[in-house]
Amino acid sequence: MQRLCLLHFLKLHRIWTLRQGRALSSAVPAVYDVVISGGGMVGSAMACALGSDPNLRHKKILLLEAGHRKAFDCLPEIFSNRVSSITPGSAALLASFGAWDLILAMRFKPFKRMQVWDACSDALITFDKDAMEDMGYIVENDVIISALTQQLDSLSKRVEVLYRSRVLDYKWPPPYNNGEASPWVEIELSDGQKLHTRLLIGADGHNSMVRSSAGMQTVQWGYNHVAIVATLHLSEVRPLCLLETFFSQPLAFM
Repeated sequence: MQRLCLLHFLKLHRIWTLRQGRALSSAVPAVYDVVISGGGMVGSAMACALGSDPNLRHKKILLLEAGHRKAFDCLPEIFSNRVSSITPGSAALLASFGAWDLILAMRFKPFKRMQVWDACSDALITFDKDAMEDMGYIVENDVIISALTQQLDSLSKRVEVLYRSRVLDYKWPPPYNNGEASPWVEIELSDGQKLHTRLLIGADGHNSMVRSSAGMQTVQWGYNHVAIVATLHLSEVRPLCLLETFFSQPLAFM
C-alpha cells in the first residue's frame, strides 16, 4: 500500500513539474541573436545573407513579416508593374546565397545601354556596354521576393520566419544598465508573444516603426508629383536600352 502511494505521489509530482516548466517557458521571452523586422526584399535578403554565413551558423536568427508567405507555385503570365533595377553588385550579393539562380530560372531582362536626354535642349548622355557584360537587370519585385522566400525555406534550420506577425511595440534597453533592466531589445507582437534580441535590424519600410521607436530623426519633404506606371507591349523586340527624358516631368522607359 505504501509503495502504491509513493508511486502515485511521484507521478503527481512529475505532472506538476512538467506543468510548471511549461508555464515558466511560456512566461520567459525567447532570446534571439538577431531579429529582422520586415520581410520585404531588403529584410528577406538580409535574412538569407545572415543565414548562409558559416560564421553565424550557431546564432539564432528570426525574420518577422506582417504579411503572408509569398512564393510562386506558377509564374504569372502577366508582368507586374513594380520592378527593380538590379546592378551587377546586387546580383552578386543575391548569387552569394543562391537567390540569383532562382531569379534567372523565373524571369528577368538584362540591359546594356542607358540614354538620358533633356527635351528642352540638345543635351544627351549615353551609357553603353555593348562590348562588355550586362550593365544591369530589370526584375519584377514579386520575382525577387519569390526567390528570396524559396531560399529562406532552404535555410529553415538556420533562419526562423514568422509570417502574419505584427509588432505592437519595441522596448529599448537603457543607455546605462544598472544590472536590473534587461540588456536586450524587447519586441511585443499582436498575439501577445514577447521576444528579446541582442540585435534588431529595421527593414520595415519608409514608415519604419523601428526607426521611430528608436528616436532616429529624418528629414523629408514632398515633391507634389504623381507617378503613372504601365507595362508596354512593343511591336519589335530590341536589345533593351533604358530611356529617360525630362519634359516638364520626367519620363522613363525601363
